[in-house]
Amino acid sequence: MDRLLLFDIDRTLLKNAKGHRDAFTHAFKEVYDIDTTIDIINFNGMTDQQIIIEVLQKNNLSEEDIKTKIKDCMTSMIEYYDNIKNNCDPPTILAGVKKLLKELDKQNYLIGLVTGNLEPIARGKLERVKLNQFFKLGGFGSDDINRTNLVKLAIKKAEENFDFKFDKNVFLFGDAPQDMNAGNEAGIITIGVTTGIYSKEQLENAAANYVIDNLKNTRKILNIVLKKAS
Repeated sequence: MDRLLLFDIDRTLLKNAKGHRDAFTHAFKEVYDIDTTIDIINFNGMTDQQIIIEVLQKNNLSEEDIKTKIKDCMTSMIEYYDNIKNNCDPPTILAGVKKLLKELDKQNYLIGLVTGNLEPIARGKLERVKLNQFFKLGGFGSDDINRTNLVKLAIKKAEENFDFKFDKNVFLFGDAPQDMNAGNEAGIITIGVTTGIYSKEQLENAAANYVIDNLKNTRKILNIVLKKAS
């Protein structure tokens, strides 16, 4: 496995994943006794831990009070999501995703995740659409608040568990400038996809190495991976 391909989930692989937002609302009430939602901030590109902190700061909680219970908050989110996920409509798989993952797996590339989602929620979304088995490792919002650290953690897992050698052969696909920034800071190749709310220009301004419309053109993506890793 001489290439590692890392993917964000929301608006990169999937859209309309139900239950995740409600899990925040539930946990804020259960753990902090606050009625609020994540819609009071611009949460795009944030990790779940960062979202928790910023929403609660908006509700005038101190950083100390937030961090004292943040693990309980994440546990509450995970338990809530696990209980309701099968009662929600499954997420929508974005165009080209299933075909691309099957081809990458066939080519024996190592495939992973870098997502702000807490790991059980991330895995739950992918299980609902039968894609979870493609992703052997990842960096998740439950691991760290900082997205760059999640990239580095995913690479470390690849090195430790799959005998992977890091040498200009790691690629990160994401729909947000925060994904591009994290990949660039970690020293890997970034591929922006305009399947979210951000434009080609915004992803280019975040120094994406490549920007593509979506994940439909499997051959084009494979050519990028082969060229940059050669």
